[in-house]
Amino acid sequence: MVVYIGVVAAMTLPTVLNDIQDKQFKTAFKKQYSVIAQVVQKAYLEEGETPAPNKDWRQMPKYFCRMQKELNALKSGTICPDNIDDMSYEIGGWEGDTDWPSTGEYYWHKENEWFDKQGKPYFRNPAYSALAMLLPDGTLLQYICANQIFIDVNGYKKPNVIGRDIFYIIVNNNRITPTFFYESYGSNGSINGCSGSEYSVQITSRNYKQDCESGSGWGCSMLYLLD
Repeated sequence: MVVYIGVVAAMTLPTVLNDIQDKQFKTAFKKQYSVIAQVVQKAYLEEGETPAPNKDWRQMPKYFCRMQKELNALKSGTICPDNIDDMSYEIGGWEGDTDWPSTGEYYWHKENEWFDKQGKPYFRNPAYSALAMLLPDGTLLQYICANQIFIDVNGYKKPNVIGRDIFYIIVNNNRITPTFFYESYGSNGSINGCSGSEYSVQITSRNYKQDCESGSGWGCSMLYLLD
């Protein structure tokens, strides 16, 4: 009987620990969302405009630097000047001809060192590598694809899995408050879409629960905040 109980305990303990950990990650994400939402609002108000789907993506460092300042980032891939108002960038297109002020250090996870909820190694468009920061509490932020922010509430610590400790929000959607969809395009969002179809997922108001439970895990971002 003692041996049997020990075997059962050994089988169930990892599940229990994962459940406890997931609750901690969920709470941390809710907290980070609240903080980041306020910072995003302030950044756009300081620019004197409201987010819109077609804002010039080349000016992303301006918004990133305003967020970096408010969040007291410990480390960042972007060099932010004292006078953010003077920042302006002209580049030739999507070919990587960029003059964004990179530090040369990148803080999001390396390719294939973070995973979706099914265990698939993930990748993100390296063109946005400089727009990542490390916060004092260990949280990692990656601003990507012009209007998405990836949030790893557990930083470099494992599990580094979408829907567990990695989440997303969308900040560029004609609303000052971050959300999860492009509302002007029928309540959907191509998450990580700038990284190619193999690594992007369409999250909609109809599929996010299923995606959280048995898909990529991106749907958990909405599920945890809105349900």
